[in-house]
Amino acid sequence: MSEIIDEAFGKMEYDSSWVRIEKYTILGRQLDVRIVAQAYEGQEILEIQRKAFLEFQNRFSQLEQDIPDKLLEYYLNNYESISEMIEIPEKIDKDHINRDLIIKLIKVRTIYFTRKGQYGYLCDCAWEQEHGIAIIFTNNEISIDEQDVLI
Repeated sequence: MSEIIDEAFGKMEYDSSWVRIEKYTILGRQLDVRIVAQAYEGQEILEIQRKAFLEFQNRFSQLEQDIPDKLLEYYLNNYESISEMIEIPEKIDKDHINRDLIIKLIKVRTIYFTRKGQYGYLCDCAWEQEHGIAIIFTNNEISIDEQDVLI
């Protein structure tokens, strides 16, 4: 396994992409999160990925404030299809869900930086256990979709 010390990302190891593990407190939980700069074997980290990583670091506090509202909005807008996938307990049904509860339904596993400069969180998710969800940050906007949209 090869290693590099990147000027923005720091020490990274190659494992199907450039990867390192870092502790982050995300949405109120301290987690060991994978930082991933997408790359195929033999490819270096791109400048656009470095810029995205630095942007992420600069925007982190604001993202932490904005994500719960976006998650709640996504959950409510997709409630019917979500309720078809899982049996939703009363405490998190449409009438009882709130910002604090919605963030307990996801767990950030990876912060992923594409070769096009997009980035976002890849998350385990209570209602999409097979594929998870992605919280994608693009042009100061937050969107939520399936992980495949980002990776």
